[in-house]
Amino acid sequence: MKPKAIFFDVDGTIISLDVVIKTFQQCCKHFKFKILSKKKILKNAIGYRLYEVLPIFFPNVKYQEFKSYFEKTQIKNFKKYAKPLPFVKSTFNFLKKQGIKIGIITTKTRKEAVAILNGYKLPFNVLVSGTDIKKRKPDPESVFKACKKLRLSPKDCAFVGDHPFDMMAAKAAGCLAIGILTGWGNKRNLKKAGADYIIKDLSFLKRLINK
Repeated sequence: MKPKAIFFDVDGTIISLDVVIKTFQQCCKHFKFKILSKKKILKNAIGYRLYEVLPIFFPNVKYQEFKSYFEKTQIKNFKKYAKPLPFVKSTFNFLKKQGIKIGIITTKTRKEAVAILNGYKLPFNVLVSGTDIKKRKPDPESVFKACKKLRLSPKDCAFVGDHPFDMMAAKAAGCLAIGILTGWGNKRNLKKAGADYIIKDLSFLKRLINK
């Protein structure tokens, strides 16, 4: 297996889910709402856009005000609460040396994603953020857009993600779907969502490429 490009999700795939969880909880404190538990955030917020999440928890909050504070807080906090997950930097450097393009596909805003990627000095060739699309994963729009920007066919690309939505988007687009067990998903729900492979962490991606 040697794809021409590999796409990566962000939360739970290249950085810890702690950053988004802590940011939600700090926003609750700032707006004087009941602080959400980690379990509730994981169940109802991960993989979704902010405007989908807020009506569930805070139906009366002003969306733009919350969004602005959330974005600023997450950018401020990403180094405090998260660091690249194990083997991320070495894997990205390996892919770069192999001539394999690196794509980032995330529901985060472009501003949030760029701050994280640049802050950790992670190389990438294309970024498709929540700001750039109309339909989030599991819709394949973001995957198609990343392929188009790289001028590659989806069949020549792979997508690594921790959420079933990542697997569903990959399969719907025609990419190889690689589930990773460093975030939201588990073997059962990733496989059910269509994962072709499931890896424990990114150190196993090199083994797949060298197969």
